[in-house]
Amino acid sequence: MRRIKFFIGSIILLVFSGCSNGQKNVNPLPVINIETNMKNMQEIYLSQFSDNIKYVPLEAFNDMVFTGIWDCVFSDSFFIAKDLRKCLMYNYKGEFILKIGNQGRGPGEYQYSMNTVFGLNNKIYIQSLYDLIEYNIDGTYSAKHKNTFGSDNDYIATWMFIKDSLIFGKVASATGSEKYKALIINLGGQTKYYFKNFINFNRTKPLASDDEQFANIYTFQNNIYFKEAYNDTLFRLTEQYQLIPVYVITLGSFTKPLSVREDISMEAMKKMGDYMSVGNVYQTNKYLFIDCFFSNQFPAKRLTPRVVYSDITSMYNTKSVLGIYNKSTRDLIFCRPTSTDNPLFTSGLFNDIDAGPRFFPQKMVNDSTMAMWIDAVQLKNHIQSDDFKNLNPKYPEKKKALKDLADNLSEYDNAVLIFVTFNK
Repeated sequence: MRRIKFFIGSIILLVFSGCSNGQKNVNPLPVINIETNMKNMQEIYLSQFSDNIKYVPLEAFNDMVFTGIWDCVFSDSFFIAKDLRKCLMYNYKGEFILKIGNQGRGPGEYQYSMNTVFGLNNKIYIQSLYDLIEYNIDGTYSAKHKNTFGSDNDYIATWMFIKDSLIFGKVASATGSEKYKALIINLGGQTKYYFKNFINFNRTKPLASDDEQFANIYTFQNNIYFKEAYNDTLFRLTEQYQLIPVYVITLGSFTKPLSVREDISMEAMKKMGDYMSVGNVYQTNKYLFIDCFFSNQFPAKRLTPRVVYSDITSMYNTKSVLGIYNKSTRDLIFCRPTSTDNPLFTSGLFNDIDAGPRFFPQKMVNDSTMAMWIDAVQLKNHIQSDDFKNLNPKYPEKKKALKDLADNLSEYDNAVLIFVTFNK
């Protein structure tokens, strides 16, 4: 087994290859400092990056209706929208194509659709807890790979196929003492390459939080990128299966200390709001778009409390702010959030194209296109809001077309996907 090692310094990094005892210097990495730029907020308009926006309502076929979309995955011809109980395939007109598998415990069924991906061999794969279920492109069952994601006591919750049907995935940091941060495994769960974990702590009881399980893994220009929530470095996976650091995204004093991460007491949980985190990073030729969770530092509140549950209320629609990093100038600017009761007008790029929802990407479709998805009822509410009515966008005809689309939706319809293709 080939071992891959790496040591990360703050600015100068040395990368060690498992097949050689040598070392090489890497050029100083661009450092993206969230703390020093967090007040650098502006109204940033979508038209600065694109005029190409497309709304795709998902057809509700019979009982194929989502209460909320968990994730979407994309291929050249189709995409799959999913929650934990079903995976539905659509074309890019939003027309329903087929359902992939069924939830259950029988042959060819999954308990929960944790992750869904298009495979390299015209197959579709669904992660069901520790197992990997394989389907044909027509949605029929093909095979089951048992315990793919749970071998050697490491659990993989986020992953991506790489060449030769290998899987690159993030090892969940349940206890903080995991030996590896990521693995490359085969369909049988056998480890082929591993990446040592250098950020260790000692949690007395395992914790299965999203931040500890999931990582940002995406492709750009045929390269795979990898970033953990609590590691300040964005890596690129090379053809030789090395993780090469490419950007440092630092939170400064708002970084969650290891002592807080390992403490699962109620007192520690109350301190979580003092710290920030970086979620997904999206990339184009010119920019990085950074989903930054500001937590208690989020600058915009609702005008009226929102009922969360029973007598529990919240004064926030979201606490995430979209940062835009210019690769050439190395400047970081944040899209200024707005205090409003309208969740679709709170955070992200201001939509001056058709006065639609502010665009906050949720997934990369390809190297130039990103997507987000919103509930039909939210879009209808946005169209009725003063935020929409008072805006005079660049293209009034597109504003009218969006209103017509929303007026034809029922509040019980499936979600609407928004695709934005960025200028090159």
